[in-house]
Amino acid sequence: MSKLNNIILLFLLFVVCFISLEQIKLSFEISRLHSNQENLRKEYEDFKDTNLKLITQFNTNNSPASIEKSAKEELGMIKKKAKKIYIKYSDEEN
Repeated sequence: MSKLNNIILLFLLFVVCFISLEQIKLSFEISRLHSNQENLRKEYEDFKDTNLKLITQFNTNNSPASIEKSAKEELGMIKKKAKKIYIKYSDEEN
């Protein structure tokens, strides 16, 4: 029986060692995943900031004042002044 007990003991020792190594491996994997998650959160916040800046720039560049400024400076367009119209009433019409 002693030989059988030794074999069972060795097998159990092997199983314990294997499970311990798996636990260590899993703890490293969990640590790596937490680090990746934090990096992704940071990258997401950076993308949100960049997106906000681009939306603001888009709205600024497409505003009527900006379009008018570009038309004047780059294309040489000028805004015509409004003409005054005078209506002359004659006394005969009244």
